[in-house]
Amino acid sequence: MALAPRNTSSRSHPSPQARPAAAVRYLALCARHTEPLVAAELRSLPEVRDIVVGHGQVAFSGPKAALYRANLYLRCASRVLVQLADVPCGGPDELYAAARRLPWEDYLPADGTLAVSAHGVLPGLSNSMFTALKTKDAVCDRFRERSGRRPDVDPAHPQVRINVQLYRAEGPDGPPRCLLSLDSSDPPLHQRGYRHEAGAAPLKETLAASIVALTDELGVGAGALTAVHAVAPGSAPSALHPADLPIVDLCCGSGTLLCEAGLAALRVAPGLSRRFGFQRWRDFDPALWQRLSDEARARVREPAGRFLFGSDLDRRAVQTARRNLTAAGLGDCAQVRVQDLFEAGPPPVPGPPPESGPRGLVICNPPYGERLGDENDLIPLYRALGDTLKRRFLGYVAYVFTANLMLARQLGLRPS
Repeated sequence: MALAPRNTSSRSHPSPQARPAAAVRYLALCARHTEPLVAAELRSLPEVRDIVVGHGQVAFSGPKAALYRANLYLRCASRVLVQLADVPCGGPDELYAAARRLPWEDYLPADGTLAVSAHGVLPGLSNSMFTALKTKDAVCDRFRERSGRRPDVDPAHPQVRINVQLYRAEGPDGPPRCLLSLDSSDPPLHQRGYRHEAGAAPLKETLAASIVALTDELGVGAGALTAVHAVAPGSAPSALHPADLPIVDLCCGSGTLLCEAGLAALRVAPGLSRRFGFQRWRDFDPALWQRLSDEARARVREPAGRFLFGSDLDRRAVQTARRNLTAAGLGDCAQVRVQDLFEAGPPPVPGPPPESGPRGLVICNPPYGERLGDENDLIPLYRALGDTLKRRFLGYVAYVFTANLMLARQLGLRPS
């Protein structure tokens, strides 16, 4: 049973100490406590090397193929940045000088468009809009000096998005520094391309993918997810794999958990149906990208049949889930219906049950009450969920993602 907050912000302070700056070329940003998952994903990719796990980020290096693969395959990361400079920054003038020295013309034509995203504060740079403006001025002045022209600003759809992170090295009283990077993902990686609609409290795709990943790797991510068994107390959890197991979400909402579980089970790279920021850069290699995309499509596993099952009491949410699953290419693999928790049961799966391991997987993210008074209203829902798991899902392993300990105890099941 996961008991974790929903703060999925990927902004963090870089921690470059204990590693040479020249060795770090890329930063995969992610939610806190999902760094080990991102590192595991990166280790599975060829060309990726020098992996260093930080706070809210995982640094790595490699050739251009490593950057492209990271954007294409990472399920749990939010963005992949290309690090251009990590320099001392005592104020606006040092920021301006550092930005003006960088070869922006390698990535952006003089008549192109740019945007700057700035994070963090330092003396003289306490306003993110001012930090972004100072960086933009430096870039445009460099272009004007070299070609007599300068790029325009397009905050929504730039050819190049520059990321500026102000921070202090070695702790809150350490020397001020500035990390200047290019956002190779832009837009962020949670925008897979399949979710055209969302429910009232949508689960971000990267967080849903992290929950799904943790069902395979129990204990990864600082104990963020452990199993709840609807079987005899004290039984040990079995290693799970999404493929070939029925996957059930009893509070499916707009279907994000089912989509991410289905894509993972079928080995569908999450970036196959979208475009990335690096595809707009001057140094983009279309032949390399085509080869890597073709490789990713060749890895996709054909489903043996229907294996995704969702239900929700909200009819509108069920309709949204069906549309999102279809957009993700999982429509034929999924069955989603309007159903009360008291009536839910395991899906009819053809064939004999497995001789060992779980019969299936229940994974859900029930509401947990963010406003005063919501908790008491949700107690019957959690009791119904626990009762349904105990009575009807024998042999299954259940994962419940919630941020409310009081409500979690209403399940009446002991977490393993």
